[in-house]
Amino acid sequence: MRPLTRLARLWPNVPLAAGLAALLVLAAGLAIIFENEATYRTQKGSEIRVQAEILAASVSAALDFGDVPVAQESVDALRVNPQLMAAGVYTADGRLFASYERAPGRLPRTLANASPRGGNAVEAVVPVTVDGARIGSVYLNALREPLSRRVTRYTIVAALILMAALVVLVLGLAQTALRRANKELEARAGALSEAYAELQVQVDERARAEEQLRQAQKMQALGQLTGGIAHDFNNLLTVIQGSADILRRPGLAEEKRVRFAEAIVETAGRAAALTAQLLAFARRQPLKPEVIDLNAKIRGMTNLLDRTLGERIRVEAALDESLCTVKADPAQLEAALLNVAVNARDAMPDGGTLTISTGRCALGEEADAAVFVAIADTGSGIDPELLERVFEPFFTTKSVGRGTGLGLSQVYGFAAQSGGDVTMTSQVGEGTVVTVILPCSDEEAAEAPAEARSSGRRARRSGRLLVVDDNEDVGAFAEALLGELGYDVVRVTSGAAGLAAASHQHFDAVFTDVVMPEMTGIELAERLREVAPKVKVVLTTGYSDEITRSGAGGRPVVYKPYRLDTLAQVLEDVLAQGEREG
Repeated sequence: MRPLTRLARLWPNVPLAAGLAALLVLAAGLAIIFENEATYRTQKGSEIRVQAEILAASVSAALDFGDVPVAQESVDALRVNPQLMAAGVYTADGRLFASYERAPGRLPRTLANASPRGGNAVEAVVPVTVDGARIGSVYLNALREPLSRRVTRYTIVAALILMAALVVLVLGLAQTALRRANKELEARAGALSEAYAELQVQVDERARAEEQLRQAQKMQALGQLTGGIAHDFNNLLTVIQGSADILRRPGLAEEKRVRFAEAIVETAGRAAALTAQLLAFARRQPLKPEVIDLNAKIRGMTNLLDRTLGERIRVEAALDESLCTVKADPAQLEAALLNVAVNARDAMPDGGTLTISTGRCALGEEADAAVFVAIADTGSGIDPELLERVFEPFFTTKSVGRGTGLGLSQVYGFAAQSGGDVTMTSQVGEGTVVTVILPCSDEEAAEAPAEARSSGRRARRSGRLLVVDDNEDVGAFAEALLGELGYDVVRVTSGAAGLAAASHQHFDAVFTDVVMPEMTGIELAERLREVAPKVKVVLTTGYSDEITRSGAGGRPVVYKPYRLDTLAQVLEDVLAQGEREG
C-alpha cells in the first residue's frame, strides 16, 4: 500500500506539475516553431540570393552591351520555379531592362521604387558588375512557402504539444527531420554556389575572349591605317624620287627641268595635305579658330561649290537666319564642307540635287547650344553594313583611284577637335545626309577687311636671324632658305646653344623648332624673355602635341613642310612688328 500512499500524497501536486510540463512543452514547441521559421526564412533568402547572383552573372554581358533579348532569355529561364513570383534586370540608373512577373504589382517599375514587401515574400537585390564597375542590378521576389503547408506543419506541432506523453519522441523525430531538411537546403545552396562559381569562370573566359576580339579589331584597324599611309606615301615618293632623278641628269632641257620641279612641288604639297588629313582624323591638327558666321561662310562658298560640283549638280540652300556664331578654324571648316560635297557629287554621277541646310540643335543636355550644317544629296546611298565604317581612315566605297578615303576622316577629326560631332544617315537608292554639329560661340563674328593683304613674296629684307633645329638636314635647309631671302643667319642645333648665342649676340628674330630634346622650342622662347626680351621668336614644327593642347603663346608658327614664300611672309611680318615696337 505504500506506493499508493505515496501517489496519493503527491496527487495534489500532479495537476500543477502537469500544467508546468504543458507550459514547458508549449514553450519548447513555440521555440521550435520560431526556430524552424527563422531557419527556413534564412535558407530561403540565401537560395533566392544565390539565384539572383547567378542571374546577375548571366546577364552582365547582355546588360553591358545593351542586348535586351539575351537578358530576357536569362530572366525567362527562371519561370520553371513556381515559387518565383517576379524577376527584373535594371540598368545602373534604375530603369527596368528585362523582366517577368506571375502576378501584377510584384515587380517595381524602377529600382528606386523597390521597397520591402514583407508578408509571405522573399526578396533579393544583387548588383551586376563588369570589371568591378556596377552597371545595373537584379531583383527577385519569391514566396517563402504556401500557406496551406505552413498551417499543416504547425497543426502537427500543436497536436504534439497536446500529446504530452509523446512530446519528447515526436519532437526528437521532428528535430531530426528538420535537421535533414536544413542539410538538404545547405546542400542545395552549396550546389548553387558551385554552379555560380562555374558560371563566373565562364563569364571571365567570355570577357577575355571579348577583350582579345577587341584587341584584334584594333590591330586590324591599325594595319589598315598603316597600309593606307604606306600606299599613298609610296605613290607620292615615287613621283618625287623619280622627278629628282630626272633633274640630276646632265643636259636636261629647261622645259623638262621646270616640269619635273613643278611635279616635285605639287606632289610634296599633296603629301603635306595627306599628313594634315591624318592629323585632323587623330584630332591632333593645330587649329586656328575664329568666330564665324556659318551662313555667311556657306554663301561665300557658293561659287567654289558650283565650280567643283559641275553643271549637273544643282545646289540649294535652306539657311536658318537665327543661327548663333561658331568658333572654328575657317580653313578646316571649308575643307570639311568641301569634302562632303565632293563625296556627294561622286554619289550622283548622273546629276542630282545637293541641299545645304543650317539650324539650331542641342549639344548634350543643353538645347539650342549648337548649330548644324546638313548636306543632303540624292545619290546612290550607302549600304547599312558599310555606314558605320565611313569615318575610318583610308576606307572608301569609291572605285580604285577615285579617292584616298581620308575626306570623311578629316571631317570627323575637325568636328571632334572643335567640340562638336558629325553624323551620317543614308538610304540605298535615295541619298545620304551628312550633318556637322558645332557648339555656339558667345562672340560676334568679325567683319571681313575691306581689302585683302596682297599675296606673293615681298621685297627682300635684311636682318640677323638665329636658326635652332636639332635635325641637321632640316636646319641646313632652313639656313639656305633664309640666306636666299637675304638674311644673315647663324645656326645652332640645340635649345641650350640657342640660349647661349642669344645671350651674347644680337639677333632680330629666332626661328626655332618646337620638338627638341632637353629644351623644347617653347621653353627656349620663354627663357629668351629673360636674356633677350626684345627678340622675336618664330616657331616651326611638323607636329607638336603641346601646341595642339595649349597653343603657341601668341607666337607665330610655321608648320612643316613650309614653302619659301610662306617663310618669307611670316618673317617679314615679325620683323616689321619689331621695327614698329622698337
